[in-house]
Amino acid sequence: MIDFRYHLVSLISVFLALAVGIVLGAGPLGDNLGTQLAEQVEQLRGEQEQLRTEADELQTRNDQLASYVSESGPELVADTLPGQSVALLTDGDSTRTATEQVTSLLEGAGVSAVVEIRLRSDLWDPAQEQRRAEAADEIRSIAPALLDPELEGPAQLAAIVPALLAEDPSGELTQELRTQVWQVLVDHQLIALTDGTPGVVEAVVYASAAPETFVLAGEAEDLAAERAQNLLSAQTAVLTSLAATSVPAVVSAATPANDSSTGILRTVRGDAGFDQLSTTDRLQEADGPILSVLALIEQVRGGAGAYGTTADAAERVPPLPAPTAPADSEGEDAAPSDGGEG
Repeated sequence: MIDFRYHLVSLISVFLALAVGIVLGAGPLGDNLGTQLAEQVEQLRGEQEQLRTEADELQTRNDQLASYVSESGPELVADTLPGQSVALLTDGDSTRTATEQVTSLLEGAGVSAVVEIRLRSDLWDPAQEQRRAEAADEIRSIAPALLDPELEGPAQLAAIVPALLAEDPSGELTQELRTQVWQVLVDHQLIALTDGTPGVVEAVVYASAAPETFVLAGEAEDLAAERAQNLLSAQTAVLTSLAATSVPAVVSAATPANDSSTGILRTVRGDAGFDQLSTTDRLQEADGPILSVLALIEQVRGGAGAYGTTADAAERVPPLPAPTAPADSEGEDAAPSDGGEG
């Protein structure tokens, strides 16, 4: 058995260690440690304040740039798209304020006609599968070539919209057929047209809201997931069809919290199949509409890019357009003046 003296020695050692710790903690060691901790806390507080100040300064600069671009918008785009016809695609009424501003800017740019086409929620609503099937059957009887057999449901019908707006190389898709197909989509409440039946256009702007805009409060989880998947399928089909038409096009999206990872931009940016499309974020911000129109001007002139402030944007603002050169007396573009003598 262990002798009682060993227990006594152990207890004495513990109490001695405790006493030494108390003495040192209450003495110079404690003062030194407390001072170090206080200094570190003060340093961290100063760094936090500096970071907050820098963030505020950056936000102020960004707001100033956005205000400048927004206020200068009409002057920047004036007469840059003379005589063009443009289709403005939207996801329902979700971007109404922004699209009204885009329309105003396009008209100021000299666009002769802005046709607005709203994709309605029945296009992706899980409860409207029968309505979509009936619409597809009617279109199949009118213009079967418009229906991609590799697609189905919302994607198959959504892909038709850009195809109706583009030239048909075969010449088989007459304006009469286009009108009939548009009417089928309208009658089945899959789209809404605000400016009559569209014909062939020379450019397209697709304005999309953030995905959370389409969430229905209280909807069952499985139905909500199906709705989100249908919406994504429809949007992806529109993008793919747009890219296939070679019509100059810009995809503009609302990006709350400066996040493009959950919306339509996640699909198009970074995918080589959509490189010919331009994209802009910040549609919900003051400078969002002018970013869209500036990007469209670049598209019409043969360029493309990804613009805005989200992490996947390549540049903040599209190149500012040079004025359209007037034609000389022989019908050729006049050469820009270099400031020298003629």
